Amino acid sequence: MRVTLVHNPNSGDDDHERDYLIGMISRAGHRVAYHTSKEPWLAALDPMPDLIAVAGGDGTVAKVVRAVANRSIPVTILPMGTANNVAGWLGLSGIPFDELVAGWSAGKLQPFDMGIARGPWGMHRFLESVGFGVLAGLMDEIDSGSSTHVNELDSREARVAAALGVLESLLGKAAPVRCELTLDDVVFAGDYLLVEVLNFGAAGPNLHLAPTADGADGMLDVVVIEAHERAWLEHHLAMVRAEPDSAPRLPVHHARRVTIRCQRCLVHVDDELWSGKEEGRFTVEAFVESAALRFLVPPVAQHVVGHSRSA
Repeated sequence: MRVTLVHNPNSGDDDHERDYLIGMISRAGHRVAYHTSKEPWLAALDPMPDLIAVAGGDGTVAKVVRAVANRSIPVTILPMGTANNVAGWLGLSGIPFDELVAGWSAGKLQPFDMGIARGPWGMHRFLESVGFGVLAGLMDEIDSGSSTHVNELDSREARVAAALGVLESLLGKAAPVRCELTLDDVVFAGDYLLVEVLNFGAAGPNLHLAPTADGADGMLDVVVIEAHERAWLEHHLAMVRAEPDSAPRLPVHHARRVTIRCQRCLVHVDDELWSGKEEGRFTVEAFVESAALRFLVPPVAQHVVGHSRSA
């Protein structure tokens, strides 16, 4: 196959550098064209490759698939990030790269939805989620607050654990966000600590907020936690850190279209933040672009598609 490799050189470790990745893919019998995610790689897709391989984390995956959605180019992932939420749903996490690459020729194509979020910023595709509340606050705290050290930790496990610790700390003092939500034709209104509109159920530092969600069902999964449920959410996060398999399930709603009306809120769309402090009251609409993507899943991972596995 003709493979375009898009690599985030800032992800992963020294064992997964440029020459290693090119050599591994070439030895499997593929012709590989290498590009970093920092360069204008999209122009190199002429002629179109048989496969785009993304070596990086969720942010790099989202950047690539937003650019190629609805172009009928299969995408696969060599997961090198911190959370690897998308790769986890596809069953690709925790499998040695050489085993993944060896199975590309026999891989099956998995349809995958993309979310669309329309707001004051315009229209933006998302892979994971759009949301308000403590998860948006966590991203802001790690990006530009007093917890920027989280991204500098050496190991993936240490970064995930530190991010969850910051989230627990933020939850203890977070101010609720007043929102009105319309899920298809059902209206909710109240003060919320967490509002997450999910494409396939996972977001943030390996938070499987809707673990039974289907990334190819044309639906959004919505998790809302009200202000009076703070202690319950604190218990949930503590269990996620201590005994993830025993953590209580969060309530999940399902909708094809979600409208959120909020005032002066911080909102995230995947890992991008937008502050509405200057906007006053504003509206965000989210809906699904069904089967906009096709991910190639090698045989070694096909039995766990739709279920997370540890990386």
